[in-house]
Amino acid sequence: MNPTVQTPLEQDLDLATIIEKYNSVTERLKRSHDALGREVCRLREELNQKDKELQRRERLAALGEMAAGVAHEIRNPLGGIRLYASMLERDLIDQPQQLDMVRRLEVGVRNLDSVVGDILVFAGDYQPDLQIVQLAEMLQNVCAVTAPQAMERQVQLSFDTQLGRVELHCDAGQIERALINLVHNAIDAVSEQGLVRVRCGASDLDKKVDRDFCHICVEDNGSGIEPEMMQRVFNPFYTTKHTGTGLGLAIVHRIADSHGGRVTVGKSAYGGAAFVLSVPLARKHSGG
Repeated sequence: MNPTVQTPLEQDLDLATIIEKYNSVTERLKRSHDALGREVCRLREELNQKDKELQRRERLAALGEMAAGVAHEIRNPLGGIRLYASMLERDLIDQPQQLDMVRRLEVGVRNLDSVVGDILVFAGDYQPDLQIVQLAEMLQNVCAVTAPQAMERQVQLSFDTQLGRVELHCDAGQIERALINLVHNAIDAVSEQGLVRVRCGASDLDKKVDRDFCHICVEDNGSGIEPEMMQRVFNPFYTTKHTGTGLGLAIVHRIADSHGGRVTVGKSAYGGAAFVLSVPLARKHSGG
């Protein structure tokens, strides 16, 4: 039996099929290679970011230990100064000019004590006592603390009603403190009759939003933060204000870290600054 002999046309068709399949496989390999390259770049960038965060935490821990030692050394003699100042105030009650000087001294002592207190809070233990808590209750406390400052400066302070239906897995006291710091900063950043809003969502700042976290945004219509300054605002003792220790945002950063969350900064829709505090949701820890 004679073997089948292909015509030139059939041979060309077979060759075209082989070439087509080769090109198809090559294209798939190229796409896979490109996707793998992008994933490697993403993982390398993520690893570098994690490494930077770890180095930052180590530096903050070392700075916290040193600051705590300094603060304790200052607080001890400060107590003596306060005691002697109060004794002087009683002795000079009938000498108005000298009494005024002593009272100024007492104001300075109180300011120094406040600075020492902030340093000790920053350097403190941030191991959170995690509980399932209602965000609505926490926001009521935040509002009660910050509303007087907003009223004094005639600032419109509003809270998004969506936040009231959220349950968090967190240390309520620590997260309240973080939110109070953010709201106080926002009120300080706006002019009289300005706007400060606390809302749910981080879509304006994050390209990829983690659904296991509640993203609480505190934004204002102030002058905002220059892009080159955004990487420095969480550094301890960094401040652009004439008063304060520059520890408020550093404390917020440490609280966010201790909860496995984070705090980010960007530009708000109102033209000012927007800080987003990401806190674990309760459903992640309740079997839901």
